[in-house]
Amino acid sequence: MISDALIVPGSTTRLLTLDQCRPELKQIFALWDLLRGERSMPSRSDFNPAAARSLLPHLILVDVFPDQSQKRRFRVRLHGTAQVRYQGDDWTSAYIHEKTDTASADRLCAVGDYIVAKHEPWISTGNLYWQPNKRYRKFESILLPMSDDGTTVNMILGLTIFF
Repeated sequence: MISDALIVPGSTTRLLTLDQCRPELKQIFALWDLLRGERSMPSRSDFNPAAARSLLPHLILVDVFPDQSQKRRFRVRLHGTAQVRYQGDDWTSAYIHEKTDTASADRLCAVGDYIVAKHEPWISTGNLYWQPNKRYRKFESILLPMSDDGTTVNMILGLTIFF
C-alpha cells in the first residue's frame, strides 16, 4: 500500500490533446480509436493485447462496477509489469481503495467517475513524488473508456509512462 497521498491536488495537469504527449500514449489512443470505429468507445472484446505487445508493461485494465459504492466501483484486472515495478506492488484483482490511502483513492475514483459519465478519454501528466527513491520523476497517462453495450462504461484501459 502506498501510504503517502498518491495524487496531490495541483501535482497533475489534465491535457486536452495528445499533441505534446509521448508516442506510447498516441499509439494506444490510435488503437483504441481504430477499435471503436463509429462507436463512442470499443468493447473489451475488441481489444487484443497482442496488438499492443510493446505497451503491455505500461497498461492497466480496470473493471468498472457503476452500481457499486465508490470503494467497490473500480477493480484492477491487469496491472502491467512497469506499473508494478514502479509502485512496488501488484494491484491486480484489488479495488483502488485497497491499495492506497482513502484521499488518494477518492481522487483516482473521481477521475474514473468522470470517464464513466462522459465516455471520453482522460489524459494527464505530472510529477512523481510518492516513490522518491525511484529514478522516474514524471509521468504521462491516458485512460480510455470501454463498453460492452456501447452505452455503459464497464472497463477503463489505461497506459502510464514513467520517465
